[in-house]
Amino acid sequence: MNRIYFADNPWPNGHRIINFEWGAHFKVDEDEETDGRAGLYFDLHLETADYYEEDVDKEEEEEEDDEDEDISDWQAKIVWNNYHSCTLSSEEWDFKGFRVGSDESPFDLAHLDGAVYKVDHLNEDEQEELDIERTAFDIYLLGHDATAFHTIQFKKTEGQAYDIDWKGKVALFYVGDTEFRHDFHAKIDSVTFRGISVPEELTDEEAFDLLKRFVKVPESYHLSTIEGKRRFLIK
Repeated sequence: MNRIYFADNPWPNGHRIINFEWGAHFKVDEDEETDGRAGLYFDLHLETADYYEEDVDKEEEEEEDDEDEDISDWQAKIVWNNYHSCTLSSEEWDFKGFRVGSDESPFDLAHLDGAVYKVDHLNEDEQEELDIERTAFDIYLLGHDATAFHTIQFKKTEGQAYDIDWKGKVALFYVGDTEFRHDFHAKIDSVTFRGISVPEELTDEEAFDLLKRFVKVPESYHLSTIEGKRRFLIK
């Protein structure tokens, strides 16, 4: 079962993931071209069930939280339950993601099995001047918080399905804490790549030009229209 764990929160057995999507998109606007960020970007989108889904007696446990004055917000079920569930995503609020293909190093599907991506491993200055508009993922956890220090590994299972092992850190940005002091770990089994989305404003020819630019062996993909939207899918 796909689950995500937040270290030292009130649920040591983690939370059930009810929706997970893995896709990709191109970044090629003027700013991205100018500052060297153009390329192919992976997108991950994760949603959990309600935090308290597996609790036997939610009200009784919240009352116990109320009686413990020394407990932190991170450890209090009543605080978590106020926010209901988690969404961790590169695309829910904006199209972000992490780069896997560039002009210098096009994405190579043959090397994805076992690949590990380090994303937003910020230095001290970057943490102090955190700009969440530039991080790869947004998160709604205990409010709209921040994530960084991601380590994301792909392991092929069968066909075009992969297991994804995703670790990272959370800062409770919603309450003004910019320190990434909380760890999370998500485990997703046998997820299939949904393809590379193609913006509506691009012609098919322009889309194929981007595929050839940022992807190695572009002939391994075909352009398909699904529910009115074009995507490059793996053959």
